[in-house]
Formats: sequence, structure tokens, C-alpha cells
Amino acid sequence: MKIYISLLLLLIVSNLSFSQESIFHNKRSNTLLDFKVITDYYERVNNQDGSDSGVNIYASTNGYLVLIESGEKTRKIADEKLSWLNMIFKSVNITQKASDLFEHEVLINTDDGKYWLPIQKQLYGFWEKEMKLNKQALIFIRAFGSTDDEKENRFLFTINSFSGNFYDGLWEEAIKSYDVKDDVNANNIVKKLIELDPKDGRNYAMYGYHYYDKGYPDNRPLLQKADSLFSIAEKLSPDYSYGHYQRSLVKFQLGEYIKAWEALDKARNLGETNIEGYILERFEAKLPYAEYLKVKK
Repeated sequence: MKIYISLLLLLIVSNLSFSQESIFHNKRSNTLLDFKVITDYYERVNNQDGSDSGVNIYASTNGYLVLIESGEKTRKIADEKLSWLNMIFKSVNITQKASDLFEHEVLINTDDGKYWLPIQKQLYGFWEKEMKLNKQALIFIRAFGSTDDEKENRFLFTINSFSGNFYDGLWEEAIKSYDVKDDVNANNIVKKLIELDPKDGRNYAMYGYHYYDKGYPDNRPLLQKADSLFSIAEKLSPDYSYGHYQRSLVKFQLGEYIKAWEALDKARNLGETNIEGYILERFEAKLPYAEYLKVKK
């Protein structure tokens, strides 16, 4: 999977300047939303602000993850737009100049129509190359402001990284969100993955592990929900070795030690190597493997 990320970090030190109406709107860079949800949100912000200066500044500089299609067009950013971005960067204490970071913008097709978004210089060449191979992409954007220009040019959102392999990109972002306990975003991404490919059992396994984590050590309803999701995962992707290993953990917590060993054996027979030693010790303590083999026969 190819993910292109600019090495230039945008230092955001300002606080929100307006009340947040949704937990989805935050300073993280990977909040998955439809583009129309984002634009509708900022239209409401614009109406609350009531600015007549021709430009609205979003001091929160929220980050989003969006699935888009390439509009297959690029162009140099207009001087006026760069001036607006330079002004906004300065106002929110970003040390770099926008004109040093951005030179081109790309046309994207979204669920809310077409938009021109500036893309960081380091990414532009990769974008042109990747979009010849893949029309769809997963883009990471920051919302800096908007103008009173026509719709395609209205929002001052910038592309700071992207993945031409949008499916694997979503998968990685779901894992990252679970790792930092951002369950709302992670679950939202997994639901999107299931929508994109309902036959990929790995997605149900990831969702199942979420419920295992929530239910550990002894919340049976959540552990049983996890087990049901792993059952779906196993039927859809029987060769997904790590899913069998994860299911063995669920079975163990449910007290089903024979089935826990069965799932673990499936994982090992499929070549799974990420089986932690202390897990084997726990299994052995409850039901020695030699005893399991006798029962199995």
C-alpha cells in the first residue's frame, strides 16, 4: 500500500473558536466523514460567524479523512487563494507560509460535487502518478477557512496526505483509531469497509476484536457479540489466520477451553506467527494441550 505523507508538519496551537456540534469534529487528522457532512458543518459555522470580510477562518483547523474520486484536472493555485491561506496560517500560529507548502491544487469529485483543493508540493507528483492508476483515493485534509467564491473554490481545505489504495488505507486508519481508543471513528471506518466489501471477513474480525476488548475479562454479552462477529469472519475469510487467533482469545474468556485450543490450532496451521507466549501459558493452565488432544480424539 502506498500512502504519501508530507514531511512538513503543520503546527496547530490554537483552540476552537466556536462550539462543536458533533463529536466527529476534532483536531485529529483521520476523522472519516462524507464531504457533504463537512461542508454542511462549516456552512453552519459561517452563518454563526456572520463575517462580511469575504473570508471565514476556522481556528480549529479540524482534520478529516475523505473518500473521493479524482477529477483528473490540476492547476496552479490562484494568487488570491494563496494570500488567504498565508493570512490564515499566520492567524492560527502556523510557522510555515502556505505559499511555501502549496503550489498546485487538484479537482476532486465528492458526494457534494466538485471541489478544487490545494495539495502539498511534496505530494503533487505522487498524486499525478497515482491518479493515472486509481481514480479513487483516500485523502487527509485540514479545514482552514472558506471564501465567498463559487462553490468549487469556496472552501480552503488542504490535502496533506493521501492513499491511492483507499481500502487498505482505511484499514490502517481503523487500527490506529482503535489503538488510541477513538472507538467512534474506528467503528465508523469499519462500517465503511464492510459497506465497500461485505465479503471481507477481516472487517468483521476487527469489529469482533473491538467487542472482545470492551468485554474483557468477563462481560459475557459483549464477549458473545464478539464471538458472533468472529463466526461471520471465519465463514467469509476462513484463511485469515489472525482472526482465528483472536477468536481463540474470545473462546478462552467465555470458558470454552476446547474451542479456544481449536481456534488457536487453526491459526497455527494457517501459519500465524503472532501468537504470544503468555497466551499459550494461560491456555495450558486451564487445559493442558496434551489433555486437549486426548479430548479432541
